Amino acid sequence: MSVEAGLPALALIFILGMRHGLEPDHLAAVDGLTMRSMPTHPRWMPWMGGMFALGHGITVLAIIAAAAMASSELALSPEVFAALEWLPIALLLMIAVMNGRSLLSTQGPALASVRSRILPPWLRGASGPVAGVLVGMLFALVVDTAVQAAAWGYAAVALGGMGPALMTGLVFTLGMGVTDLFDGWVTAKVMRTGKEDVMRAFRRRLGWPIVAMCLLMAVYLAASKLQPELALSEAWYAAVGVAMVLAMAGLYGWTLYGLRQAKL
Repeated sequence: MSVEAGLPALALIFILGMRHGLEPDHLAAVDGLTMRSMPTHPRWMPWMGGMFALGHGITVLAIIAAAAMASSELALSPEVFAALEWLPIALLLMIAVMNGRSLLSTQGPALASVRSRILPPWLRGASGPVAGVLVGMLFALVVDTAVQAAAWGYAAVALGGMGPALMTGLVFTLGMGVTDLFDGWVTAKVMRTGKEDVMRAFRRRLGWPIVAMCLLMAVYLAASKLQPELALSEAWYAAVGVAMVLAMAGLYGWTLYGLRQAKL
């Protein structure tokens, strides 16, 4: 398959990567890493999202490569993949409930993460670039991300070998890195104000759209599983991904505009 023929598919993978970077657990992890790095690694604060994406991408590429090499020896049944597809739905609903409760809490909102439960205790409170990479790597080992990466490895090898498999993972990682890096950069700017009310407003502004996205995505995934004819085409799915990215970019832009006005 020529590069030109594969560009539409790679563009879709890039958009999916950007959307993946907006997953609540990603934002929660970047939020926590940035906040913990403020007193210990202030220069690295704006780059914590990029460090997290780097670690996440390393693991995703490793899983894709391993799946590609094993594709000729091991073939999982479609029934196994079909059963595992319900896991992201459960995770989305759990994240929506956890973030909704946090946003309504009188103690102030904080993005809640399900995947952080897999981290060892010493890493949950760690900060700095090494911690960012390690957290990102471990987050990619959760079943839904690992299964998705493995499935891409199998599919890409069937279409053309190890090269397409790794290209898929790399483009996905670059898309994810764009959103995670930007999220970390904006979060660092907000936290450097040192104003609790500004930080709470930022988290609420980010938190409620995340709750809405979790619920909508869970409903869509469940509906498309039960009624396959409701599944969106690739074009529509890409359009939804673009809309999500633009909406979150608008929220970040609103935050940056507010910070700039506050300094005037």
